[in-house]
Amino acid sequence: MVVEYRDVPIGFFKGWCMRFMLRGRYRIRRTERKIYVYQMHVRLEEGVYLHVFYRNFREIDGGLYTLRLETRPEHFERFTDILGELRHVASGIDFVSCDLAYDVPYALGDVFVAPNDMRRKLRKHNDTRYFGLPHQRKQNGYCRVYDKALELWQRHGIEYMGSLTRIEMVYKPETRIELADVGRYPPEQNRHYFASVVEDWSVFTAKLVERIRNWQLGEETYTRHVRETIKKTLAERLIDFNRLASERWKEILKQPCAAILGHTAT
Repeated sequence: MVVEYRDVPIGFFKGWCMRFMLRGRYRIRRTERKIYVYQMHVRLEEGVYLHVFYRNFREIDGGLYTLRLETRPEHFERFTDILGELRHVASGIDFVSCDLAYDVPYALGDVFVAPNDMRRKLRKHNDTRYFGLPHQRKQNGYCRVYDKALELWQRHGIEYMGSLTRIEMVYKPETRIELADVGRYPPEQNRHYFASVVEDWSVFTAKLVERIRNWQLGEETYTRHVRETIKKTLAERLIDFNRLASERWKEILKQPCAAILGHTAT
């Protein structure tokens, strides 16, 4: 999750950095500067981190600049000691973006995901499907689809009983939304992707199975007519991203917003 603090004085920022460095709780290292003058990785413990970015290179004049924070939503509450000062000095706090995960209890090969905009290219690495190029990772609608059960085992040694596919999508509104109001703007990601679950491949003809598989794996995109036929065929088991996101959106925001704002978002 990414948030931005507006109009943070440079004098405050330097003092703020010095204070949490002296506390000794964090391991801090400078990271490569690409877009911001100051970039730091603040680590509390293994896997619990905060990326800090201050003063975009485009911000030339004045002594008030943008400060950006990025971490997992559940990690913000671990940094409340250094977040409290920020919310009192900034002129406002904006929601920038976050990744949303949709877990589907089916095997990866049985979960069909296709972009509505055919200009969005599919890439594959091992069995993971990426919709978008590497440099588009932070852009709205970037998506990856992978075997979550396999990842749990390989990375964490956790054995998941059954199949589990994860669809991860970036939500980055075109205009900034004040963090206190972001609960009223749940993602509408159906406009980016069509997704469905195939429970029984045997009900389809061999030709239709081949077409679905080819489009699913990016080997053939076919004509618009064929694509619409496939969508109609798979519509019965549609994955409704808009409904799923709206049902959980405020719950997802509750914990990080409480840590950042000192109260929950609306």
